[in-house]
Amino acid sequence: MSTDARQKLYDFADAENVRVVSFPLPECRSIAMPLASGAVVGIDCSAPMTHAEETVCLAHELGHCATGSFYSRKTPFETRERCERRADVWCIRRLVPPQTLRRLLREGRDADEIAEMLGVTEDCVVKAYYYYKDACGETF
Repeated sequence: MSTDARQKLYDFADAENVRVVSFPLPECRSIAMPLASGAVVGIDCSAPMTHAEETVCLAHELGHCATGSFYSRKTPFETRERCERRADVWCIRRLVPPQTLRRLLREGRDADEIAEMLGVTEDCVVKAYYYYKDACGETF
């Protein structure tokens, strides 16, 4: 992912009144919480993250903010899973567009190469592949 695309995530956060802060979150690596006006995204600073890991964490948490998919410890498991899915889909659509994934796969690139080219994690590429294939009927 280019620096320009990463900056778009921060621009989105600014436009949507989402504060992005860095603080220790060793248990979950990142978190999003609604505020009275806007939201806050926390990114773990207790252990090093790669650029790609931080980018995917930020996009995923912004996905919670953009879709309003927040939950608490008391939220039923099924609802939590739906919230996580919405955040994942928002993240995937921003970081791994289907036309880009299709082109790179047709060029014979594997998930690791695609992840490196897009500046995301390999897990994000794999999730994107299955999302577009299963949920959207994409053929690669």
